[in-house]
Amino acid sequence: MGKLLEKIGLSGQRIQMVNLSSAMGGQFAYLAAEMTSEIERLGPNPLK
Repeated sequence: MGKLLEKIGLSGQRIQMVNLSSAMGGQFAYLAAEMTSEIERLGPNPLK
């Protein structure tokens, strides 16, 4: 999917996939914050 995003002019860094169990709430919160920071750094969708 990342390569497809690159082909249409978006950064492949806009998508990530992680596998967590329901017992990993702390890890989920950390990853959600990291992903949010990365998306904010990349800025708005350039294809509007």
